[in-house]
Amino acid sequence: METTGSKKRKIVDRLLAQIRAGALPEGKRIPSEYDLADQFQVHKMTANAAVEELVIRGYLERRERGGGTVVRPHAARFKGTIAVFMGGVAVSYYSSLLCGIQEGAQAYGYNTLLYHSLVNNDPDETVQFLRMGGVSGALIANFFHVPDLEIPVLWIDKNRIPVVRGEFNHLMHDDFHGGAMLASHLYGLGHRRILYVTQYSNILSRRFDGFRAELAKHGVEPLAKESYFRSGLAPLEFLRRLLKRFPEATAIACDGDNVAFEFYWSLRELGLRVPEDLSLTGFSGFPEVQRLIKLTTVDEHPHRIGFCAAELLAGLIEKRLPEPLHEVFDVEFLNGATTAKPRGSGG
Repeated sequence: METTGSKKRKIVDRLLAQIRAGALPEGKRIPSEYDLADQFQVHKMTANAAVEELVIRGYLERRERGGGTVVRPHAARFKGTIAVFMGGVAVSYYSSLLCGIQEGAQAYGYNTLLYHSLVNNDPDETVQFLRMGGVSGALIANFFHVPDLEIPVLWIDKNRIPVVRGEFNHLMHDDFHGGAMLASHLYGLGHRRILYVTQYSNILSRRFDGFRAELAKHGVEPLAKESYFRSGLAPLEFLRRLLKRFPEATAIACDGDNVAFEFYWSLRELGLRVPEDLSLTGFSGFPEVQRLIKLTTVDEHPHRIGFCAAELLAGLIEKRLPEPLHEVFDVEFLNGATTAKPRGSGG
């Protein structure tokens, strides 16, 4: 005896075959749920569920004002759907990353579904929703609560990965090299008394590791490594206390542009000029920061890494690439207007 699920699957598979074969071209109105129910001898609710699945997967779209349900543009190109789990951090990095993922997915024949949170905050319900949407694989960036998925999964930047058991696929920025480039730049300018400020002490450690390793080549250690957000202090007070402890500092290296941006304006409030009195660096290359202060930083090129992530996941889905996959993505040093030779060094 056929189950409701198997009856729905017959409708989904038939419509998909017609779309891919061109029998249902772009913009073509499909039969109504009533007609589909009659054609496949099922209840209307089953036909409606089949159509809704293809709407979710991006093959169909419902038109308003009696326009019916039609085949979406480029629907025949889709091999499947990629779920994107992305935390809601309000910086341009993530919107640019998502644009790159979408372009990469489309280039390789996949649709995308974005998740900012679990469906009803329930991992099991999220898995059911993914199955209904026919999801082929998942990309995860800055997202800590992920359901147990039985599909290929690629993590973007494993610094932000929670506890994951066993092997996993990941694409990460070359943060170690990025940190080393910033340290080399500051050392080359003559800085020896450098403070390093992290956002949180338990993430982005590769940036600091690269920074410290490069300085160590020259027999130099950072004056201190301080965690900004863990302090609970406003930027002005944080800097006031930090510079009171280390008045000899000539540069502050931040592991994020967002922190460096706040420090830039707070240092001005303290009567310190950047870079004449104190050099300042960031990390990530946020365009919204660059438009305002031309920060010396490292550009992670989120759009390009997003495209690359979709390309790699497509290879995993289609079994063209072996698992586990571990890829490192290049970063680029940006020499801005916030670094100069230390005060009193001459030149």
